[in-house]
Amino acid sequence: MAPTLATIPGELIIQIFATLIEDSGDEPREPAVLRLSRICESLRDLVLTTPVLWSRIRLCSSQDMRAVNLFLRRSQDCLLDVYVYLDFLDHFVHLVQTYAVARWRKLTIQGPLWTEIAAILKEIVEIQTPQLKEVRLITRERFDCNEHEPRLLSGGADALRTLTMHGCVGCLSPFPNLTRLNIFRLLCTYEEFRDLIQGLPNLTTLILNRLLDRFDIEDPEPVAIPRSTIEASALRFFAVGFTNTELISSSERPPLAFLSMPNLEYLEVSGSRTDYGELSGKSFPALHTLCLRNMSFQASDATLFRSLAAKIIHLQLNDVRGVEQLLEPDEKGALPWPHLQTLAWNLSYEETSDENCSWLENLSTRPRLILKIPEAFKGNVSAVRQYHDVQFLSDDPLGLIRAKDFVGVYPASIEEEEDSDFSDQGDYFYEDDDNLDFEYDLEDQMEDYSGDDYDDDWDGVV
Repeated sequence: MAPTLATIPGELIIQIFATLIEDSGDEPREPAVLRLSRICESLRDLVLTTPVLWSRIRLCSSQDMRAVNLFLRRSQDCLLDVYVYLDFLDHFVHLVQTYAVARWRKLTIQGPLWTEIAAILKEIVEIQTPQLKEVRLITRERFDCNEHEPRLLSGGADALRTLTMHGCVGCLSPFPNLTRLNIFRLLCTYEEFRDLIQGLPNLTTLILNRLLDRFDIEDPEPVAIPRSTIEASALRFFAVGFTNTELISSSERPPLAFLSMPNLEYLEVSGSRTDYGELSGKSFPALHTLCLRNMSFQASDATLFRSLAAKIIHLQLNDVRGVEQLLEPDEKGALPWPHLQTLAWNLSYEETSDENCSWLENLSTRPRLILKIPEAFKGNVSAVRQYHDVQFLSDDPLGLIRAKDFVGVYPASIEEEEDSDFSDQGDYFYEDDDNLDFEYDLEDQMEDYSGDDYDDDWDGVV
């Protein structure tokens, strides 16, 4: 007899449901856990009595605001993942004062303007967050701050391990236990960058996506100032995406040029650039993996990366043109990358031409490799199968830099949801005091935002 929901162990069902809730993210109009509780009576009881399924709290609409009490109560003592979207919230400041901050595990704040996010940070800056492990601050604009801005979570965030944010670093407190920092469109001075790195002694992963260069337009002839090396001895994984196609003048060396990473194992570089001088002259004695993305060696200089070839065991290429310049023999006929064991290469489907695959023929003279390529290239690798072990990649891009880290999920339009999706459910699945009436139409929801009667929504929040 085929297994049914009734015969599947409850622990397995809970694990499946927890995965579904995580995968659904913040996009659905209604939290996924509420939909799961409507499947049948037996599963409803399981959902209602499993606190971990109620530990993901989002605040994207007036309905979400009214549901806070429900989620806080049903999650019991579980740590909380909190998502706040500012277009829908005017009273988060009031909420945060009574909102189980001691149980926060992950906090995501997303809004159009940094000024809105800064207003929230001012309210929570002194609050103790002993369990907070991850913070994401997502805004549509790049921002600058100054010495007058409050220091982020200066009240205490010893558990913080991961921070993802736009822009500058001037508002960051030292986070002695932070291990992963992901910053989009960073623009800072040498002093700010030095203080940042020195305040993160246990940082193992640093991601600088769309790094910006600072130009001093007020001083047409800048004077080179002697500056010391910024050592990040704990750093093991470093990824940088360049915005400018050329390195600025040597008299204005960017902060990255001073960064020393003696224990770096993984280096990722994205963006075509005539000169990768910020990374030149550095010693990477522990380096074994190199990932190159979104560059063309018809326009870029491959010298830096070929100089690292003797160290590399794993090479990853994502949307890279002119690959033959990396793999062709040198002027003495010697093959580069002598210790290479794995080569992963990914292109979009439109780029899977015979011309783009021609460099694969050069691999026949190399020692045996594990060659990882897109599924679309099956027909192009038959000639190298006898020399190498061929595996096929998924469509996901290679590397640490992910655009989705800074493209938040904005609440879907209520008009796009069909009323039938929530009809026939009735009030049957809610406890007597938990009827949240999630079957609002657009007109009902707009009424929720009118007037100044929000205070009623916060009664009893603990």
